[in-house]
Amino acid sequence: MTTARARTTTALLTGLTTAAYYAVPDVARTRAARGWLKAACVAAGAAVALPDARQAWTELQARRRRTALDGIPVATENLAQSVLDNAGDGPARSATARTVVRGAVVVAVAVAGSVAVTVAFERWVFRRGEARAAAGVRLAHTRTGLVLGALTAAGGLIPDPSEGR
Repeated sequence: MTTARARTTTALLTGLTTAAYYAVPDVARTRAARGWLKAACVAAGAAVALPDARQAWTELQARRRRTALDGIPVATENLAQSVLDNAGDGPARSATARTVVRGAVVVAVAVAGSVAVTVAFERWVFRRGEARAAAGVRLAHTRTGLVLGALTAAGGLIPDPSEGR
């Protein structure tokens, strides 16, 4: 498959799984059934993304091997330990340790914020769909799912900057 064709296929499949994910409440009424169906949609989306993730991992490993062969040090797996090992003793080491801890805190806050925003968005979309369904709109969740699926597919069609090289 060409890169453009693979990107198009992945974008369409991701768009379909997104649409299906958000349409689940129109199909399943119980919370447990919705949970299982949404988990299946997430698994399908992950299966679609797996080949791209595998290719990215292979390219990263190849790049790391080339870097090591060129004599440029390769980043260690444990970045915090590497920084602490190279910091020396005394104030410089404690300053470096504080920097690493601050970095870890920033990452933790970013992840927590991302999860909070995602949960809030999911709840808002569900409540909006339920309100539209109560107002008599047929397939209220499916309509929202189709819009979000189309947006996801459109985003997936944007080429990666590295593809232009």
